[in-house]
Amino acid sequence: MAQRFRAAAETRLDKAIADATPLSRNRARKLVESGGVLVDGKRAKHSSVVVAAGAEIEIRNVPTKTKEESPLVERYRDEGILVVEKPAGLPTQATREGGRRHLFAMLQARHRYVGLHHRLDTPASGLVLVTLDPAVNAAVHARFERHEIQRTYAVAVIGDPGAEGSWTTPLDGESAHTRFRRVATDGRQSVLEIELETGRMHQIRRHAAMAGVPVLGDLRYGSAAKKLWPRLALHARRLALAHPVTGAPLVVESPIPDDLSELWATISGSSR
Repeated sequence: MAQRFRAAAETRLDKAIADATPLSRNRARKLVESGGVLVDGKRAKHSSVVVAAGAEIEIRNVPTKTKEESPLVERYRDEGILVVEKPAGLPTQATREGGRRHLFAMLQARHRYVGLHHRLDTPASGLVLVTLDPAVNAAVHARFERHEIQRTYAVAVIGDPGAEGSWTTPLDGESAHTRFRRVATDGRQSVLEIELETGRMHQIRRHAAMAGVPVLGDLRYGSAAKKLWPRLALHARRLALAHPVTGAPLVVESPIPDDLSELWATISGSSR
């Protein structure tokens, strides 16, 4: 049985489906991939495509039950801490809208205790560190407060900000420091490696937009760049810290996900 509705706002196709139906975004993606979704009468090929507000979405053969979600990918785990991959589109914690799936709740359902110490923007993907033992909370919190946990992001932007540099424009009346290094450019778009010295809300996205090189696929700050890629081109790819219990160096890395790899390859392949 088919179901039709109109998108309430400009957003990704999988999110539009999840917002208007009982289906999860993961199930929505699978429906699109199987050819079961039409947008304005045309079969959709990618769940990450951005649909306009008012677009007619038709779902064919809606299942009565949803399948179990795919397990989260763990990149590091011991008795005290866990570093997990957050998929793009999944909130780190509960949102103002409420009632949505989020990473924190998913982890709480799997572990006796979970302590959340930092967030990753909903449309971004990549590494999130949580504690599994409250005894290590103080040490992890102190490392974040003293900026002793090195967070490295892979980001694709429109334009070219130069070989390397820093963005230090204050955000919301507070100091903010973002360091970048260009990895590749084709003159029109660039891949950057970015490290944060501070942790303000949407810091990378806002600083990049202020510098005239907005992040591709950024629906909030991207301006002309927002429609150049179907998802936010920002991936938290590396965490480096001294282990909160042993003090030993710990480096955890995440590969570029499939829904960004083509963009990275295009920019890097034609880099000058």
